Amino acid sequence: MARSMALALALSTCGCPSLSTLPTQAPVLEMTEEAGGQAYLLYVPSTYSESRAWPLVVVCHGTWPYDTPELQMREWAGFAQNNGIIVAAPKLAGTKGDFPPPPEKQIVLQREDERTILSVVATLKRRYRIAEEQVFMTGWSAGGYTILHTGLRHPEVFRALMIRQGSFDERFMDVPADRLDRWQAIKVVYGTTDVLRDQTKASIQWLRDQGLYVDEEEISGTHRRIDPQIPWKYFKSVAKERLWIQLRISVPDPDEPLSIRFDLTAVPPVVKQKWFFGDDEESFEASPTHTYAKPGRYEVTVNAALKSGKKYSRKRTISVGRFVDD
Repeated sequence: MARSMALALALSTCGCPSLSTLPTQAPVLEMTEEAGGQAYLLYVPSTYSESRAWPLVVVCHGTWPYDTPELQMREWAGFAQNNGIIVAAPKLAGTKGDFPPPPEKQIVLQREDERTILSVVATLKRRYRIAEEQVFMTGWSAGGYTILHTGLRHPEVFRALMIRQGSFDERFMDVPADRLDRWQAIKVVYGTTDVLRDQTKASIQWLRDQGLYVDEEEISGTHRRIDPQIPWKYFKSVAKERLWIQLRISVPDPDEPLSIRFDLTAVPPVVKQKWFFGDDEESFEASPTHTYAKPGRYEVTVNAALKSGKKYSRKRTISVGRFVDD
């Protein structure tokens, strides 16, 4: 059950922005995630209405007690009110940066956090009008573990990721290569004298080694919290300037596993598309259903054109027969 949080308790000495500066703001709510019962904080602006779709930012805290969902929400709530953002701050298990556990245990914790975050996002999409193309994830310090694990494994959910001076250990990167999406927007920010600078630089190199494009920014100073304006400015630029394309691939009839339906969703919308199914067959339909001659793995390509004249191409390798959506 949701209830108002009196976040000023135990936080008034933290030096974070006050939540009392906006007299019309909504309360910060303490929620329980449905799948596993994990707690999370939620802020929905007082101006929320169903008349438009709203962006959602999931914020990942670092090592307790240096960072908590409460501290993340303390930074974001007032900013979210002013900028029309829904913000969720889940309580995470795999964000211990000072003395992290061995890799096998850390990966278990990261998978717990992944289930929590995906459940939170799914719940909020049911309860509120969330813009599918504006779901973002950010965080600080050891929150980097969760952002990379969950964000990279689910590019279909998170359009952009931003890590602020994040912890990194390559041994924790339990991300299958076929889940990586080189069109997913990623930015990493670190300080010139930051204690995690080497880890952060290593994360950038690892991401680039996987063929991903990473926006990198070095700022002055050492390990410190960063104003929400910095990640939000990046997220807004991604939403405005970069095409968002989602390919949804399904089997309409389980009794006909070789017949595959292809759907394309894009923002801004495409005016023309051409599908290449990987077996020398093609289609100009928006949502074609294609029947393959035999089971196997096929590389599907769709070329999309916008009203502006810009053209884009996306590829997806799929398994047909005993179908798995890759």
